[in-house]
Amino acid sequence: MLKKNSAVPRQIMIIGGGIAGMEAARVAARRGHKVELYEQKDHLGGNLVAAGVPDFKRECHALIHWYGSELHELNVPIHLHSWIDEEAIRQSDADIVLIATGSTPVKQAISGFNKIFSAESVLTGAKNPGKSVIVAGGGLVGCETALWLRNQGKQVMLIEKENEILPVSHTLSYSSTETLKQLLPEKGITVKTNTVISHASAAGVVMQSAEQIIVQPADSVVTAIGYQSNNSLYENLKSERSDIYLLGDARQINNVIQAVRDAYDLASQI
Repeated sequence: MLKKNSAVPRQIMIIGGGIAGMEAARVAARRGHKVELYEQKDHLGGNLVAAGVPDFKRECHALIHWYGSELHELNVPIHLHSWIDEEAIRQSDADIVLIATGSTPVKQAISGFNKIFSAESVLTGAKNPGKSVIVAGGGLVGCETALWLRNQGKQVMLIEKENEILPVSHTLSYSSTETLKQLLPEKGITVKTNTVISHASAAGVVMQSAEQIIVQPADSVVTAIGYQSNNSLYENLKSERSDIYLLGDARQINNVIQAVRDAYDLASQI
């Protein structure tokens, strides 16, 4: 249950319009604070935008729309195309600054190969992966991206460095995890575990598995090997002011549920 209104309404500057930033803005505004939300892109949603592209994940876009409606109802000013740097924060009259700048995909370099795209860039249409695709990373993002690509008619190989895909899922139930594991090969996706990319040759992408060396021709490699927090704003300013807080993926990489919880808990205390 949402705690009662704050005894002292404050000016709150929230940087980042992903799931954590939107939830923090919603809760803080409902508690009577004057909130302004800043997002560098032309839309809200953060990584949830790409996550909601597959037709089996459309509820992610519905959630973004719901937050937009809530913030509109609460009269929260939303500043899109707004790049906030350290100096902008120093010059602001905000009483509290919440840094919800999210995370970015971890990059992978492959010697001799330059068609390497993040799952996010492919899902949003920023990059064209071609017809034959290797998806590197067998976590939830990698598995869902592989399935989506296969549904687009692509030839897909999914590789994972560990001995199984979806080794730990804090989002899916056990039954859902097992269903997804079975669905991938049923859809015609080649799954290789204990496999890592070594380099590329004229014959294709060279991979090393526990048993053999695999050479796979591919138009691209789509990476889903994790995320790294965007927390430089907080790290550079935390020694200057005590009223700055980090939340969501910018604080710790996690799933949507945990990002919402993190934002809710923090916004309920200020």
